[in-house]
Amino acid sequence: MAKSSADDAELRRACAAAVGASGARGEEVSFSIRVAKGRGIFEKLGRLAKPRVLALTTKHSSKGEADKAFLRVLKYSSGAVLEPAKLYKLKHLTKVEVISSDPSGCTFVLGFDNLRSQTVAPPQWTMRNIDDRNRLLFCILNICKEILSYLPKVVGIDIVELALWAKENTLTLDNQENNNQEGRETSVATQTERKVTAKVTVENDLVSQAKDEEEDMEALLDTYVMGIGEADAFSERLKQELVALEAANVYQLLESEPLIEEVLQGIDAASATIDDMDEWLRIFNLKLRHMREDISCI
Repeated sequence: MAKSSADDAELRRACAAAVGASGARGEEVSFSIRVAKGRGIFEKLGRLAKPRVLALTTKHSSKGEADKAFLRVLKYSSGAVLEPAKLYKLKHLTKVEVISSDPSGCTFVLGFDNLRSQTVAPPQWTMRNIDDRNRLLFCILNICKEILSYLPKVVGIDIVELALWAKENTLTLDNQENNNQEGRETSVATQTERKVTAKVTVENDLVSQAKDEEEDMEALLDTYVMGIGEADAFSERLKQELVALEAANVYQLLESEPLIEEVLQGIDAASATIDDMDEWLRIFNLKLRHMREDISCI
């Protein structure tokens, strides 16, 4: 694996100093790496991506409270000194999505469910290479599983491939955390066992997600194949139902024929009555005209 900024101990110490200067107490930098920040549309307009440093920090409570995990975004000040820019709580991380429009596969978005403005697109982070991307993403998943006991949804990346990568490569996270344990009494053997267990758990969960997706796809394909195989039977059934409906309609027509004749007879009787009324009105009109003439003569 190529040397990465994740292996830079000086960068990690600078991140720890920046986090400490911000007033955060008890936070330990578990992982740090240089990235480029962009927002998609601005890059198309010619605006350069901004250099940033992403740092994953953890805070262990001694009062029985739940451990906390954060993603800190740090930027370089005018004096080339790191300073905190943004803070995200990993407990709100719901989605890790690799951007499909980037053919290199090195650009991704982290989706948080507590962003105040949902109309503003989340920033896109671009890594130097796939190994750096996998390092950061797997480190995030590892911390989410170990501390928060859940995994966010992974989109746009082959999770089986990510699990295989994690199995073949040693993550920088283990080395960095071991370097930060100077004031802690946990033995190296216990730390290693805990990290290996968490790593295997994340790999198993990723493979489990892939198996679930595969089973869903197989079920869909089975339904599709079943539909093709039963096409002839389905067509024959439709024909039978059509014949049955036509027979039922003919039967209904035959059954209702006396009613139709009765209605027609009623219409004929009503028509004859109307004709009689017309004749009576004509006679009555004639008589009224004669009476009018007689009255005029008188």
